[in-house]
Amino acid sequence: MLLALWGCGSEPDNAAPAGAGASGQGSGGSVSPAGGSSGSAGSGGAAAGSTAGGTSSAGTSPGGQGSGAGGSTPAPDTKWLNVTSNLPELAGQAAGAEGPGDLTFLSVQPGTSRVIAGIGDAGLFATTDSGKTWSKLGSGSGSAPLRHRPSSIVYDPEDATRFWESGIYGDGIFRTVDDGVTFERLGDISHNDAVSVDFTDPARQLLVAGPHEATQKLFKSTNGGTSWEDIGAKLPAGSSFSTLPFILDTANWLVGSAQGPGTWGVFRTADGGQSFASVSEEGPVGWPLRTTDGALYWVLAGDKGLIASTDEGMTWTKSAAGPVQTFSGGPCETPNGSILALGSTHVLASSDQGKTWQEVGEPLPFPGGNCKTYGFAYAASTKTLFINHNDCSGKLTTDAVWSSGLDYELL
Repeated sequence: MLLALWGCGSEPDNAAPAGAGASGQGSGGSVSPAGGSSGSAGSGGAAAGSTAGGTSSAGTSPGGQGSGAGGSTPAPDTKWLNVTSNLPELAGQAAGAEGPGDLTFLSVQPGTSRVIAGIGDAGLFATTDSGKTWSKLGSGSGSAPLRHRPSSIVYDPEDATRFWESGIYGDGIFRTVDDGVTFERLGDISHNDAVSVDFTDPARQLLVAGPHEATQKLFKSTNGGTSWEDIGAKLPAGSSFSTLPFILDTANWLVGSAQGPGTWGVFRTADGGQSFASVSEEGPVGWPLRTTDGALYWVLAGDKGLIASTDEGMTWTKSAAGPVQTFSGGPCETPNGSILALGSTHVLASSDQGKTWQEVGEPLPFPGGNCKTYGFAYAASTKTLFINHNDCSGKLTTDAVWSSGLDYELL
């Protein structure tokens, strides 16, 4: 499983609503945001760059994944364009002898038009011109190499030039404090599907990381990632893969569990991981979106739509059918409050909190789903959709990234 916090807006996917902390009491991590999958932004604050609600997403979270409000800027043409451009060449130079793996996620960096792509065994790459040209991140002196398959990205809601990244089939968690010029590895855990950060803590000391396809494992750090403790035994006995942690605040977290043997569902802790209770029997994938009004949305495995919560994840309801399973681009929120999600033939939009969905834009160049259109991200500042194509060959293709104009103001 891969996820990213992908994004649409200007705040992170797990940021607290304006004026409130994740628990509705303080202000912890409210802020600026990253891209979906996931919106997505750091937990408790932002993840992969999206609107309020991982980073990292696309998760963004999926996670802050925002790209800023687009204002009245006209959107590009709606025709889908292959914008992979020089990415295969750069990734080939960065990878080992076996060449680069597939493109695992796209994420829009909060408050910018910058789109970040994760590529197996090659690292992270970015474009600021909607894919005309790409450059490699982590090229600064002393940067730790990202020798894994990137799986999630989480932006700091107060400064999106600081972000965290996780990966599978290699070293686990990394952080940059200089906008991706250099990265440092955090601790010695490995093979991690996701990382979540407590942005209600100004010091960013609490991190939680999920394993790749493993049960009863969950890694917690209280010193910014210097060391980690496996608290997986605290999860309900018999639960499925504990891959998707999402921190609301220091005490309150969510863990999405699915895609493996055992009990699927969403598990919630109110005591900082000492105990967990089941709050939904639905199995989520990717990074949840936290919107500006504090609601949470999480895509379900098996193309079963998504679930939503308006009470900090204590109870969940199922939305209308439409959104499909995606590992690297969950729902994201546009600056005007619409929600975007990946559908089977189109990107979908909802203006009523997921009660109904409508197809937007041109048909996808590849159907939505695994080994097809693997995920998406939306840059609100340029009104541009991006999708990543993964054919499950394990290798980067020359048609891995596509873009299309979409004016959120018309939704």
